[in-house]
Amino acid sequence: MAKKTVKKAAASAAKASPAPKKGAPSAANFAKERAWLTPAKLKEIRNELVGMRDDILKTVGKQKAEEGVDNGDSVDQASQPIEKELLFELSDNERGTLDMIEAAIRKVDNGTYGLCEATQRPIGRQRLEAIPYCRYSLEYQNQIENKETEAEPGPDFSTIGEFSGGAEG
Repeated sequence: MAKKTVKKAAASAAKASPAPKKGAPSAANFAKERAWLTPAKLKEIRNELVGMRDDILKTVGKQKAEEGVDNGDSVDQASQPIEKELLFELSDNERGTLDMIEAAIRKVDNGTYGLCEATQRPIGRQRLEAIPYCRYSLEYQNQIENKETEAEPGPDFSTIGEFSGGAEG
């Protein structure tokens, strides 16, 4: 009698367990999508990321060295604030890229490289080959960008120049 109860419980548990969601990768698909990330490939990717990091650090170092150089005449000196602003913006972008590259290196080291930070699903091979330091899958990145465009409709210029009341003169 106890065996029948166990079998019934197992059968009802199997019926009650939800079916896998469409689009959700099974364990086999998950492993298959990451199979190309062999230890040798991960080492190659890590070396590429380290090279990218070193290039950015060299570029920033050169920019800092050039900032200290005194450029002679007044025209050159007048254009320096504009150049410094452009360099600051460039270095800000490089700083963001550098942070993403260093995060990707840490992911290679801890075994999570190639997983979307938000969904924990594999990032596509082509995307990783194009942008080895990307954080999100293409699908999730599109969701983020769509939300940003929906949330930021932009300023409403339709009322500019209309009379808003007040004293008439």
